[in-house]
This record gives sequence, C-alpha cells and structure tokens, in this order.
Amino acid sequence: MKKIIILLLLPFALSAQKNYPQLLEKYMDAEMKFKGFTGAVLVMKQNKVLLKKGYGLADREWNIANTPETKYRIGSITKQFTAACILQLAEQGKLSLDDKLSKFIPSFPKGDSVTIHMLLNHTSGIANYTAQKEFLNLATLSLTKDSMISFIKSKPFSFSPGTKFQYTNSGYFLLGYILEKVSGQSYADYVQQNIFNKIGMKNSGADKLDSVLSMRARGYSMNKKKITNADFISLDWPFSAGTLFSTAEDLYKWDRALYSTTVLSEASKQKMFTPYKSNYSYGFIIDSMQKHARIWHNGGIPGFISNISRYINDDLCVIVLANTEVTQNNTLPITDVIAEGLASIVFDLPVETPYEHKEVKIDPSILDKYVGKYSAGLTLEVIKKDNKLYRHRDGSPDIELKPESNTKFFYADESNRQLEFELEKAGNVIKIWFINNEQRGEMKKL
Repeated sequence: MKKIIILLLLPFALSAQKNYPQLLEKYMDAEMKFKGFTGAVLVMKQNKVLLKKGYGLADREWNIANTPETKYRIGSITKQFTAACILQLAEQGKLSLDDKLSKFIPSFPKGDSVTIHMLLNHTSGIANYTAQKEFLNLATLSLTKDSMISFIKSKPFSFSPGTKFQYTNSGYFLLGYILEKVSGQSYADYVQQNIFNKIGMKNSGADKLDSVLSMRARGYSMNKKKITNADFISLDWPFSAGTLFSTAEDLYKWDRALYSTTVLSEASKQKMFTPYKSNYSYGFIIDSMQKHARIWHNGGIPGFISNISRYINDDLCVIVLANTEVTQNNTLPITDVIAEGLASIVFDLPVETPYEHKEVKIDPSILDKYVGKYSAGLTLEVIKKDNKLYRHRDGSPDIELKPESNTKFFYADESNRQLEFELEKAGNVIKIWFINNEQRGEMKKL
C-alpha cells in the first residue's frame, strides 16, 4: 500500500518541482530574440506572480525600455470595458439591452430591428467600418461622430439583424454614442469614473493625440524583420471600439474585479459571459484551451497588439501587450501565440519555444520514406523532387522543407512552421507532428 501511495503522489511531486517563472522567462526571452517581441507580459496564478516583465524598447529613438508600467494602446480590448459600461447603465434602468437602435438614432436603417444586445455580441449585421475600402483614406481624419455614423449608415447590412455573427467595430462605436447620449458624459469620463477609478486602474484611460502621457509606448510595425513607425490613425475613429490605453498591471486589476461585484452585479456578469453566436459574448470570446475554460479577447490598432486571457477555473490570467505589430505566418498576432504559449507552460502542455532554424545536410536516401499524405481532418502531402522534400497543396506553390535533423524539417518560407516525423523501431513513419504557432498537432499517415 505504501508503494502505491508513493506512486500516486509522484506526478504531483514532479509537477511541484517545476520552476514556472524560470520556464516562462526562458520562453519570453526566445520570443524577443527570435520573433522580435517588444512589450510587457504578466502571468498571475491564484494572485501570485509567475512572470511580470517588460521586453524590448518602448521608444526605439530614445532607447527607452518597456516595463510592466508602460502604457500601451489596447485596441479592441476596449470593447469589454464598453460592454461593462452599457451593462451598468442597464442596471441603473437608464437603458435596456432590448432597446432598439432607432430609440437613439431614429434615422438609422433597420434601426427598429437592431437591439443593444445585438450590438454587444456582433449579431446586428451592421457593416464593419474598418473593413471598408474608403476607410484607408478616412482613418487619418478627425471627423465628428455624426459624420462617422453617416458613413456607417451608408453601408449595406451584411445580413438580417440577429441571424448571424460578424465582428464589427461599427456596433461598438454606436454603443459609445448611446452611452454618451444616455449618461450625459463623454465616453472617456464615464469609463474613467465608473470603472478605472473604482478599481484603482490609475494608468488607464482614453488615449488622446494631444495629451502628454508619461510612460507611453510608441507603436511600430515589423515587415520581414524591418521595423518602421506605425501608420497614423485618428483616435476619433476607434472611439469606444478601441481607443483605450492601459498597462499589464492595470489589466490584472480588471481581471480581479471581474471575480467580484465591484463593477458589475452577478446578473450582469452572467449576461457578459454568456456565449452567443460564434462563442462571442459581450466584449469577450468564450471557449477553452485543452479543456481549460477561457474568457479572452485580443486587440489591434496601428503599432500595438494585445491579448488578455482569463482561465477562470484555474484562476490564471495571462496579459500580453506589444508595441510592435508582429504576425505569425502573416495571420495570427504574436500576442495571441504568446498568450497561449504561456498558458500552455503553466498547464504543463507541450509548446515549442522559438529558436533559430538551421539547415543541416542529411542523406537524401532517407527522404523517400517521408513521402506521402498525412491527415488530421485536413490533408497534408509531402513530395520529393530534386532530392528535396516539399509540402504540396493543389492550387498553391510547393514549399521546400529544409532539414534541421534527420526527422525534423522547417518550412523555407520563414513562416516558422515545422514537420517532425515519428518513426517506429523498424524505421517506418508512424505519423508526423505539424508544428505551427508553437503548438504541436498530430497527423496520421494515410
């Protein structure tokens, strides 16, 4: 019996011996070195700091370092604060989530069919103003809210209100307009007084181009490892859909407040965290990562990308704020990749720490056994030509797979994807591991 008890306790003992702060810091050092991450990261579990650190530069011209106190624009993370403000007004009886848009903007097309609830969960069908071609020419202009609403009104609906989901900044812009009309305050003042001041978020607010803001990060873009200043955007456009700035520490105060009733009642929080179409709630996405329930959202505005992920059953919060726009494989913001990678480390899940891929010479004769089709729902084909392996997909160019060992190959397109072949004792391929966005996925050989 004693031996059995020892064996049962062993996995826990091994897990407890892990130095998570060290593992997290090693991972982030690699993200900065090999991916070009600059920003701030905070990982808190059960109110204990696992990692809180700044990386890279907040201002490249003055060589000022990022810190956990550095202020970043948080883009669409703004939406959860806007949603909370609307819910507060509903609690006070100043509006109802069933109120029609026409009550506040009588001339809005289909305004009698669009509710505040639909604006909150992106089911209104109102076209996204940032997705319009003309927006590129308008983004730098300071316009009145009425002018911007006229622009939104001029675009046809994407679908009938309430029937589908489509992410749209327009809905949250309109929510800010409604908030100002109902409360009699500016959006900036309302959020400051009713959320930030209430929970001690002293380093957060609505950004203004003409304000002098201490510890403000400058925004940058990375294109093929070349760093440039971010494109300019008038902050009149993001408004209640994306105009706020904050810090990693302040956003953690927000996470803590959402476990209490300081900002919202239990009934309002239930509404906020109920997943509707496409698992979107009110300013949050509700899903899970490897069975760990997650409430999260990301943000993006020229020069800045961000992610706040809350694993509510584990009391884990991961916050990643970046002042250099870097995308993984040209599709996924690096902050999303990092947020999931950090959580994976804490949950003892496999994650690929970034490193420099170096091609090595191998015997071309071993390549033949890797040729074939592999599947995990989607099918991937590996072919051989001119003594080299390629990933083949009908309708797109073949991508060379360069060897970094006898069994592991990296994509030659600098997308940081790899294939690792797993062999049985006889040397035959059992499966491959497709490594993408630092996560490993198993694919069986067909």
